[in-house]
Parts: sequence; C-alpha cells; structure tokens
Amino acid sequence: MENIEQAAQPKGVNSMEKLGMKEKLSYGLGDAANNLAFSMVTTYLMVFYTDVFGIAAVAVGTLFLVARIIDAFTDTFMGVIIDRFGGNNPNGRFRPYLKWAGIPLVVMSVLLFLSPDLSDGGKLVYAYVTYILFGMAYTAINIPYGSLASVMTRDSEDRAALSSFRGLGSMIGMFAVGVLVVPMVNLFPTPQIGYPAVVAVMGVIALVFYYITYRNTKERIKPIQSAKPEKINLEMITRILKNGPFLALCGMSFFVLAAMWINQSVGMYYFTYVLENEMLFPIFNMVNIIAMIVIIMFLPKLSAKFGKKNVALFGFLLGTVAFSLLFIVPIHEVTVILLLVAGMAGVTIPNMLMWAFVSDVIDYGEWTSGIRQEGTTYSMYSFMRKVSQAVAGFVGATGLTLIGYVPNVAQTADTVLGIEILMVLLPAIACLISFVIFKFGYHLSDAKVVEIATDLDAKQQ
Repeated sequence: MENIEQAAQPKGVNSMEKLGMKEKLSYGLGDAANNLAFSMVTTYLMVFYTDVFGIAAVAVGTLFLVARIIDAFTDTFMGVIIDRFGGNNPNGRFRPYLKWAGIPLVVMSVLLFLSPDLSDGGKLVYAYVTYILFGMAYTAINIPYGSLASVMTRDSEDRAALSSFRGLGSMIGMFAVGVLVVPMVNLFPTPQIGYPAVVAVMGVIALVFYYITYRNTKERIKPIQSAKPEKINLEMITRILKNGPFLALCGMSFFVLAAMWINQSVGMYYFTYVLENEMLFPIFNMVNIIAMIVIIMFLPKLSAKFGKKNVALFGFLLGTVAFSLLFIVPIHEVTVILLLVAGMAGVTIPNMLMWAFVSDVIDYGEWTSGIRQEGTTYSMYSFMRKVSQAVAGFVGATGLTLIGYVPNVAQTADTVLGIEILMVLLPAIACLISFVIFKFGYHLSDAKVVEIATDLDAKQQ
C-alpha cells in the first residue's frame, strides 16, 4: 500500500485541549446558518411547489427522490476530494470553505423559491435544475462544516458539547424559519414575492454566521503530509464500509431522520387541514424550539452521566410513545402540540448527538485501520442522510397523492386520516426501528471512546 496520510497534531497543540465557550458558540452558529437554508427547504419547499408554483405532488416526490440521490453521490465525491487535496491550506482543510462557499448557497436558495411564468413542463425543468444546484451548493459547505468538529478536539465531553452547540445553532436556524417565515411572507402582496424576499434576508444572516464560524474555530488534529499521498481509489470507500459502528450509525440515522423529515414536510398540511388552523404551526414551532433549547442545555451533562448511547436510546423510546399516542388519542389543539413537542424531542435528542457519534466513529476507523479519513467518512454519512431525505421527501409527496390530497380545498375524511398517518404514525414506526438498530448494532461506549482517543494520542507523540 502506498504511503498514506495519518492524523497528528502539530507541535504544541493538544488534541485533548478543552474548548472555550466562544469556540463552541461559534461552531454552533455554523449550523444556524445551514438551517436558515436547509430548513426552508425541508419545511416549506413542498408546500411552495404544490400550492404556489403549481407542480403536482407526485412530480414533486419524484423530483425530491432523484435530486437527493444525485446529491448524495456529490457528497461522497466532495469528502474524497477534501481528504485527497485539502492538506495544503495554512488555514486548515475545512475552515476555508466556511469563508466563501455560503455565497453560492444563498444565491441558489433564492432561485429555488422564485416563481417564473412557465409552462407546466418548464416549471418542472426549472425546479429540477435549481433544486439539484442547491443541493450541490449545500454540499460544498456542509461537508467541510460537518467534518470540522472531528479535528477540533478528541475530548469526549467536548465532542458531546460541540454536538449540543451544533444542535443549539440548528434550533436557532429552525426557530427563525419555523416561527418567522409564515408571518413575514404574509407581509408581502403575494407568496410569489414573499418567499424569495424572506429567503434573501435569511441568506444574508447565514453568511454572517458562516464567517463567525470560520474566524473563531481551530483545527487541532492535522494530517502529516506524506511524500506520496494516497490516490483517489475505491479502497477509500471500502475501508469505511468495514467500520461496524459507522454502519450502525448510518442505519439508525436513516430511520430517525426519515421520521423527522416526513414530519416536517407534512407539518403545514397537518395544521392547515387536520387542525384547520395554519397559524398554530408557527406557535408549535416556537414551543418546540424552546423545549429543544432546554434539552440542549442539559444534554452534555446527561450524556456524561448516562452515556451518549443510552441518552439516544431514551430519545427513540420517547418518540415512539409520543407519536403513537398522538395517532390514538382524540385530536385537541393543546394535546396535539404537547405530544408533537414530546415526539420531536425524542427525535431531536439522538439527532443532537449524531455529530459526536460521527467524530467517534472517525476515531474508531483510524484506530482499527491506521488511516484517518474525516472528509470521506463524513461525506459517506452525509450520503446516507441525503438518501434518507430523498426517501422521506418521496414518501411525503407521493403519500399526499395516494391519499387524494387536492391543494387549497377542504379535504375528505380519508385524506385527513392519511395526513395523520404521514405526520405521526410513520415517525413512530421509524423511531422504534432506530432503537433496535442502535441498541444492538452500535458498540462504542463512552469509556471505549476515551480508550481509543488516549491510544491514538499516545501513538502520535
């Protein structure tokens, strides 16, 4: 085998160095920026396509499936490129992307929500082109951002804290999108004007957040550049596929993220046609985000006391029970909001910890193979997330067609029941499957992670 890059910290830098609050907050703002774009898509794009732009729901479902699968492959390619060519920048392998890659993402976000006067076929072509290009632009900044945490520290508690602060940043972005977008869009004469204007405002804020992340974070675990670095080859992929904890993490994430994204994609339909009060949707989002912030505040301590894996398993059980009850009990606005918040808490808890798990499986891969591949590992994990999003979008949009959804009219009883199944029953089933996969497939305890980190640091002294 050719001489390959291995991870090492530069002289005078300790990979177990404790991170300061400023650096943690700055890292979290990166995901606030991500969600100012990404949550707009997962929460409102399907409604925009079907009810504003005028594309049939089944066509939207196919678009989501095709575009996300294409995007999933670009994620893996981006990660391989970073691992192969990203070692020569004095500012690090990942941070420089945060300085400039947000600009094309913001431009594509605005174009995504424009409503040009086209034929039905022309609208579909426009949607395909802009949605695929948006996915590529998001990949160009999200893969480096997600990989960054794995080189900031090896300290297990700090990794859990970074995951929590990333979750906090995500909540900030989701709060802005979930609570402010509908009222802001309603300030404009038409949604055709309102959506792109609001997206542009969110985009400018996102660029500021990305720059703060770039300025205030530090890459402590750096690669030793070999004289003959590894060429791009299939072994870079197959090496990661032998990582058992990585595969379990991917399987668990696929189902729990599908639960979250199906729930988000049909949320507006649920509040509009089941509860018959769309203005409750931003209220639910506000209550939900407040609850998530409270959880995030306690998540590092809970993880330190009970272990990250056990906390994640509790989340799956909470989501399963809450979503199941919501499908069974009579519909009442207060009950719905409380159980939805509980169910989303169950989904969010493991989702907040996923980034710590990703850093852990990267270390595990280095420990077992002797080769560190942050970019490729994270991009393959992102590949799985994109496939999950594709399936969730396809299920949500195609499901609306199968249950007989007709835009902007009162729905039949069967259609209302179908929306309830999409909104709460499918997420309940997905949470249960995630519990089983993670319980029996992921064998990295926090104690094992500490052992691995200590061993890796000892080898690099």
